[in-house]
Amino acid sequence: MRLFSRKNKRKTSLKSIFIITIKLATLFLLIGFVVWNILISNPTKFLNVSIQWDLDADLPITEQLLVNKIQPHLSDKYKLDLHQIKQAIEQEPWVESANVERLFWNFIKIKVNSRKIAMQWKNVKCTSNIEEKNCFGYISTNGELFAPRDISQFDNIQAISNTETETIRELYSDYKNYQALIDPMLIKTIIKTNIDKIIVEPNISVILGYKMQRDRLVRFKSVYSKLRKENKKIDNAIFDMRYPKGFSLGY
Repeated sequence: MRLFSRKNKRKTSLKSIFIITIKLATLFLLIGFVVWNILISNPTKFLNVSIQWDLDADLPITEQLLVNKIQPHLSDKYKLDLHQIKQAIEQEPWVESANVERLFWNFIKIKVNSRKIAMQWKNVKCTSNIEEKNCFGYISTNGELFAPRDISQFDNIQAISNTETETIRELYSDYKNYQALIDPMLIKTIIKTNIDKIIVEPNISVILGYKMQRDRLVRFKSVYSKLRKENKKIDNAIFDMRYPKGFSLGY
């Protein structure tokens, strides 16, 4: 009885494997037949790259602009370089990052994240308000400078500095620290040259110098609160906080 049972199980197992093999072979033949018919009828259409776009709602550029940007990398339909496509998209100033994912064969999904404006930026070397190359741009919420083709005026903090990457990052970091120290007063302009200077609403200039800026800013807030009770003219004054134990006040 045991021998008979084992033989039956073995036969059943072999039969199941045979059935699964036949089904898989049929499936592959069917797929191959469909692909072969598509290639014969319209091979170019089958090989065309299909893109599923997922664009950030804040992205101020069109999908068509991005399509044009990556078009040179779609010419080789047999071998798509996803890394090159990603790099091409991220060269667009408004793009913070791009993720390119292959869904199937020549079907790809591209997710694009937009840069968010934290500050408007002006090159300290540009003395006029005329649009010149490398004169105007934005600083993103990641502390990065970017300059798109069209610069518009937004109600953002104004930043003035040179173009060095490290200076830009330091400027944005300092702004956040200064604003936290001076709250609830609001900084509307920060200038970083050889010294730091800020303009506080409504129109108070505060010269902080190149060292001990945090201490000087705390001291400014304290003296301003006392002086404001007696003299409202200081809302348009210039505070020079670079003195060791005091400050100078100008109108």
